[in-house]
Amino acid sequence: MKRFRGRRGTWPSRSLVGMGFAIGVAALAGCGEAAAPVAPPEPPEGPDPVPPPVDLSAAWATSTPAAQGFDTGALEAAFDDADEAVPNLRSLIVVRNGRLVREAYFGGMHRDSAFDMRSVTKTVTALLVGLASERGSLDPDDRMTEWLQHPSLRAEHDAIRVRDLLTMTSGIRWSDDEHFTPWARSGRPVGFVLDLPIVAAPGRQFMYNTGGSHLLAVIVSSAVGGDALEFAEQGLFGPLGIVNKRWPVMQDSVIVGGAALALRARDAARIGQLLLQGGRSGAEQIVSRAWVEAQTARLVSLGDIGGVLRDAGYGYQTWNDRAGGGGNVSALVMWGYGGQFVWIVPDRQLVVVSQAHWRGVRDYDFEQAGPVADLVVRPVIAAALPIGR
Repeated sequence: MKRFRGRRGTWPSRSLVGMGFAIGVAALAGCGEAAAPVAPPEPPEGPDPVPPPVDLSAAWATSTPAAQGFDTGALEAAFDDADEAVPNLRSLIVVRNGRLVREAYFGGMHRDSAFDMRSVTKTVTALLVGLASERGSLDPDDRMTEWLQHPSLRAEHDAIRVRDLLTMTSGIRWSDDEHFTPWARSGRPVGFVLDLPIVAAPGRQFMYNTGGSHLLAVIVSSAVGGDALEFAEQGLFGPLGIVNKRWPVMQDSVIVGGAALALRARDAARIGQLLLQGGRSGAEQIVSRAWVEAQTARLVSLGDIGGVLRDAGYGYQTWNDRAGGGGNVSALVMWGYGGQFVWIVPDRQLVVVSQAHWRGVRDYDFEQAGPVADLVVRPVIAAALPIGR
C-alpha cells in the first residue's frame, strides 16, 4: 500500500483519521448535603434530530417521496417539468435523509453515465487539501511558494497563502472568459497562472480563478509526495465507493484542479452527502468536521451572483447561499459551468444533483445556470416539507 508523506512522518494512504473528543466534566463541590434532583433537559427546539450518517461506500438505500417528507405532487411536477424547462438537462436526482428518493435521466444519459461536472471539481480539490492538511502534510496558512517550485515565481508571490487560493482571494488577475481557453491550451498550466499580474493584496479581493484552483492540485501533489489522483482514490473516492469517474490530467501530469472531473450523478450526491454529514461516512470520519465547517463557511460575502445565488458567500472552493433553500433557509452549493449543481440544504437534510449539457453554452451570462437553478433545483427544494411537518 502506497504511503504518502507528511510533515510529521509517513502516513498510510488509506485514511484512519483519529478524531479527538473533548469531554467536559462538571466538578461538584460537596458540602455534606444531598444533591438536589436534576431536572431532565428541555427538548431542543427546531427540526427533528439529524439522522445518523449513512455509509456512503454502500449502495444508496431508496425510499419514497412521501416517506421522506415531500409534497409528492409538487415533487412529481418538478420532475415532469424539468427537461422541458431546460432542454439540455441530463440528470436530476434527489437524496433526503440519506436515502435516494427520486432520479431521472435525459438525452441518452443513464445512472451509470459519468458526466463532466466542470467547476464542481473545485469542491473536491478543496477536500483533498483538507485531507492533506489533516495528515500534517500542509497547512492552509502555508505560503503558496513553499509548495510550488517554478521559474515564473516572483517575490510578490510570497505573500499568497494556500488559504488565499482556497477562497479565491489570491489577488492574481483572472477571468475565466478571458483566460480559461488560452490557459488550457498553453501547455504551461502553472507558469501561465504565475505569469499573470497580481492586482490586489492577498486575502482582500474575490476573483474567481480556475487556474488558481489548479495550483491547489499541484500543491497537494507536492505536499503528499505522490500523485494527487492516487491520493484522491485512496483518501476520498475509495472510502466513498466512487469507482466510475474520470479526472483528466493537464500537461504537467497533475489532475485538473478546477474542472473536468466526471462523476455519476449518484456519486456527485455522495460528495454532497459527505458535506451534509460533516465529513462522516457511517462510523468513519473521512475528512474532519472542522475542515468541512471551514470549507463551507461564509468566508467571503458576495451578495447576488447572477440571480443564481441570492445571498452568496464563498468558503474553500465551495459556495453557500443564505437564501439557497428558499426564504431564510441556507444552502451549500457546488456549482459547475452550464448548470452542474450539487445543492445541499442542511435544514431539509436534502441533496439535489443536476447535470446539463454545457458545451457551447454561454454560461458566463448565466443563460443556462439560472434556469437550472430556478426552474429545476428550486422546485425540488420547495417540494421538501420542513422537517417535523
